[in-house]
Amino acid sequence: MFWLVMAARAEDVLHLKDGKVIRCEITAITDNVLSYKTTIDLGNGRTASAEPTISPEAVDFIEFGPLPGEAEILADPEGASLDAIQKLWDEESRHLHRPRSNAGEIGLLYGIRLLAEPDDFQWRFAMAVFDRILERDWNTEHHAPAKSGRLRALIQLGRLDEAIAEARQLAKESDDPEMLIEARYAIARADFEKLKQLEADNPKWEEDDLVRPKRERLYHGVVDEFLWPYLFHGTEEALAARGLVAAAEAHRFVGNTTEARACLGDVVALYPDTPSASEARELLETYPEPDSEHASPSNTETN
Repeated sequence: MFWLVMAARAEDVLHLKDGKVIRCEITAITDNVLSYKTTIDLGNGRTASAEPTISPEAVDFIEFGPLPGEAEILADPEGASLDAIQKLWDEESRHLHRPRSNAGEIGLLYGIRLLAEPDDFQWRFAMAVFDRILERDWNTEHHAPAKSGRLRALIQLGRLDEAIAEARQLAKESDDPEMLIEARYAIARADFEKLKQLEADNPKWEEDDLVRPKRERLYHGVVDEFLWPYLFHGTEEALAARGLVAAAEAHRFVGNTTEARACLGDVVALYPDTPSASEARELLETYPEPDSEHASPSNTETN
């Protein structure tokens, strides 16, 4: 029989279906058998221990004790190394399907960190992590951010048509404002990549009567989608601010620095406590002042 030997943890707590609570150290677990160790203090420096085996079917849920370093990683995920998060995920992912496990939270953290890495093989692995969460995680609250992470991975991998198709399907299936925002953001990101590629493939797009209208439709469509949460779901502050920063990025790409600065200024003024606010402040320092902007009229055309 295959046994999953547990790494050394702090105290685990078994909550049995009959109401009994057992504080112990889980030593091995499968979907069919669970082995745990209990220690009793007999006094006078003496202890007694037992290691019984029970069926997991008798367990309502398990409070897994944190692994070494786990609390520190969850308290400061940005300060943790990617290797440390990977090791934690490798250990915890086997418990994704077990009620009360925090494996999904760790998986989301790991996937997001992988997407920030420079190599596409890491983005593919991130997508595999998100897919596993969608397939196995007992906590359905993790499914929405996993779908969002999967969309980001598809976009970064250049699989734009897949990303757009999945985002549109997601928008059809959900009436949750946050999920709709994520879906539309993914579509905008994919279209922004198409806009960049269109200009790269057509350096004289301004002189091409076929390419120029397509370029303008992409540009304005991308900006409209990025601004959608700001215009219609402004109380979703973090998402609205993120969209404004992305809209600024699109405006600057086409040379419309005035509109880019306006978007960033809105983030700083309206959403100063969001994660995007510090990014907006930094970008404003790098953007030229309006009186130094010399973009061509075709680049700054607006609806």
